[in-house]
Amino acid sequence: MKLKDFIVLLIIFSTLMIITGCLNQGGESANSSSNGNSGESFEWKMSSTYVSGSIQFERDKRFAELVNEMSNGQLNIDLHQEGEIISASELLDSVSDGTVELGGDWPGTWSGKNPAFSLLGTSAAGMSAFDYGMWVQSADGQEMYDKLYGDYDLVYFPYNLIGAESGIRSSKPIESLDDIKGLNIRFVGTVQERVLKELGGNPVNVPSDELYEALERGTIDAAEFSTPSADVAMNLDEVTDYVATPGWHQTSSLTGVMINKEAFESLPENLQLIVKSAAKTTMLETAFDEMYNDSIENEKMVDSGEITHTEYSEEDLSKVEEIIMDVQNELAEEDEDFKEVLESQADFMKSFEEYRDILGDYGFGTNAKTLLDD
Repeated sequence: MKLKDFIVLLIIFSTLMIITGCLNQGGESANSSSNGNSGESFEWKMSSTYVSGSIQFERDKRFAELVNEMSNGQLNIDLHQEGEIISASELLDSVSDGTVELGGDWPGTWSGKNPAFSLLGTSAAGMSAFDYGMWVQSADGQEMYDKLYGDYDLVYFPYNLIGAESGIRSSKPIESLDDIKGLNIRFVGTVQERVLKELGGNPVNVPSDELYEALERGTIDAAEFSTPSADVAMNLDEVTDYVATPGWHQTSSLTGVMINKEAFESLPENLQLIVKSAAKTTMLETAFDEMYNDSIENEKMVDSGEITHTEYSEEDLSKVEEIIMDVQNELAEEDEDFKEVLESQADFMKSFEEYRDILGDYGFGTNAKTLLDD
């Protein structure tokens, strides 16, 4: 082959390689675009309403870890505990205005802005953790979060379901509703606080990181915080001797992450999907781990003799349920959003009522009288 012919062939071959490369690159770009993956990286800050060391903060931590790992660092979340960069009370506004992109929260924290937030975070003598999960995932629960958080330019993804709380912890036994009268009790929740007042108790709002000291010093007489494993994580078993059961004030609750809407919508589709998937994975892991650990920690406390459980009578519990029903109806008359969320939860419970009765003791929890009208 002559040199001239070889050079011509080399030029043709090189040209074909360049064209092929461009086509492949264009194909990859098209695939990348169709998958919504821009290749751009994002650095986000996340603050929590909880302190490091609490089980609640561990949920926030797990969510952030999953997002960082699943995105291979394309979306990196830098998590901070409560007060480190933003106080708990300012977090919703800070995420709303874009000071930080995300906030790990308990929805009831924002009931001062809208009482309906309370129902998004807790259920008094009502739904179980499984009910909450079904309501959010399969009924119209997520729509309620979308609406209320949407009013503040936020999107919301639940990532933990919490079982029934321990009960009211105290240094002196609470064996009946009469024993609650006159006590200063750390109590959280719009419905719960009103119910406690009806029972003659005084609800006191004490931040979680100050709760141990408040009980130790006797600033408050008693407190509800969370489930056994969460209470032990905060060492509340060291400063209390009794737990009044069952925890009627909170038969289940929920925590999750609120995200600045503009920031979330700026993410390519693949990262949006990763955020949603990380929230669901966090919920699956943490919910069942915590419920299992609740049993383990409770058994340890009982066997060690450190904590004594007392029980309310059936008459007392019936009275509590009646008061809860009345309080919820009053709040529904006062606020349209509260009414809408309450009706959504009640409709779900009613839709499951017949099947739950058929399942009997072998099914999912019990039918909550506070959400079911005769």
